Amino acid sequence: MSFRGKVAVVTGAAGGVGSVIVESLRAEGAVVLAADLIAPEGDQNHSLVVDVTQSASCESLIDTVMDRFGRLDILVNNAGVIHVGEAVDTSDTQWRHVLSVNLDGAFYMSRAAIPHLIETRGVIVNIGSDFSFVGGDSLVAYCASKGGMLQMTKAMALDHAAQGVRINIVCPTVIDTPMVDELARQLGNTPGDQRRIYDATVPDGRMISPDEVSDAVLYLAGDRARHVTGTSLVIDGGVTAR
Repeated sequence: MSFRGKVAVVTGAAGGVGSVIVESLRAEGAVVLAADLIAPEGDQNHSLVVDVTQSASCESLIDTVMDRFGRLDILVNNAGVIHVGEAVDTSDTQWRHVLSVNLDGAFYMSRAAIPHLIETRGVIVNIGSDFSFVGGDSLVAYCASKGGMLQMTKAMALDHAAQGVRINIVCPTVIDTPMVDELARQLGNTPGDQRRIYDATVPDGRMISPDEVSDAVLYLAGDRARHVTGTSLVIDGGVTAR
């Protein structure tokens, strides 16, 4: 698999699975612009600041990519946050923040990128969740955002299939990243206990690793998936098979 000559943008790239996706694409030859609310460390020509909750910020990022490199081939919408709470425990601000980052952000980035992806017959890969399909206890905002992302992926894929733009979604179960530490904090658990809890919920006995998500992204972004659009690639160790 080679992405030599391709230009990619990855949001939520400062750490966790986003940084792994960035490095994996670069290892395969792509020029990758790593974008986050705080610029990721590294070559500043390839690190950009974006607030995905603001459409103007997303449009500015894509304009910068086009000015610097003249093309865009791959967009990975990875930026995401989580809030633990039932509906009665979720404030307007908490609800809006999760939906704004996870769903609005993917929409704003995609809307800004699609005209340029039409020119290159490019690809969007969204990062969803097993909660795109099933409910989760005390995760009402997160489930709403990831379920919305799944349906948005399908709708956009239909809209742009004839223009050669492929749009898919990767749906992992809990990934072993610093977000687990944040969930542990919100739930009042230690990070170690939280990891043991999540490992026990997965039928094959463990959370997934960031590189397993990255492998799925590279497949969907590459030529081997040239006839794959509007689909979800679930990586959950059997969670949604129940």
